[in-house]
Amino acid sequence: MDFFNRITKLELSISIISLFVITALPPLGVLIAFSFVILYLFIGKERKQKFKSIGFTRPKNWIITIFICMILAIVIELCFEVLFNPIIEKLTASKIDLTGYDKIRGNLLNYLQWLLIGLVVGGFIEEILFRGFLITRISKIFNNAKDGNWFAIIITSAIFGFSHLYQGLSGVISTGLIALLFGIIFIYNNKILWYSIITHGFVNLVGLTVIFLDIDKYISTLVFK
Repeated sequence: MDFFNRITKLELSISIISLFVITALPPLGVLIAFSFVILYLFIGKERKQKFKSIGFTRPKNWIITIFICMILAIVIELCFEVLFNPIIEKLTASKIDLTGYDKIRGNLLNYLQWLLIGLVVGGFIEEILFRGFLITRISKIFNNAKDGNWFAIIITSAIFGFSHLYQGLSGVISTGLIALLFGIIFIYNNKILWYSIITHGFVNLVGLTVIFLDIDKYISTLVFK
C-alpha cells in the first residue's frame, strides 16, 4: 500500500473529526485530535510507512537543517513582534492577549517549564497534527498536487489560528499567519517534518524568551509607537 499517494476512509474520517474537534474545543481540541492521530500511527503493521508518510524522514544534514531552522525562526518571530503583530493589533483594534504567560516574566523556573511545554506541544504535537498529518491528508483530496497543498495549508493555518482563540482576535490572526509559514516551510522542504518541527520549536523559544526578559512590549514599539 502506498501511503504517499492515497487517502483512506479512515484518514479522511480522522481529518474531518480533528478539524471539527479543534474548532469546537480550542485549545483542548488540539490534544484530543492529536490522540486520534497517534492511535492511527501506532495501530497496525505499517507503522514505519505511516510515520514516513507524515514527514518523518531524516534531512540530509542535521547541522545545516538546525542552523537554517534557527535563523528562520528568529527572523519569523522578530518580524512578527516588531512589524506584523502591531499592524494586526491596529487593524483589529485589539491587543494579542498574552496574559497567560505573565507568570514567566522574570521567573526562571516558570520560563523553563513553559519552554519545555512550548517545545513538546508546539514543536512536536502541533506539527505532527497540523503539518504532518492534516496537510498531507487533506492535500490528497485534490488531483492537482499544487492546489491540494495550498488548500491544505490555508485550511490548517486557519484552524491553527482559531485554536489560539484564548489570545484574542489578533492572536488568532497572528498565529494563523505564522502557521501559514510553517506550512510553506513543510511543503518547500519536500514534506520533511523536521524542518517545521525545529522551526516551530525555535519560534516558541524566541517568543517565550522575549516574554521572560519582559521586553515584548518594548520590541513592539520599535517601528510603531
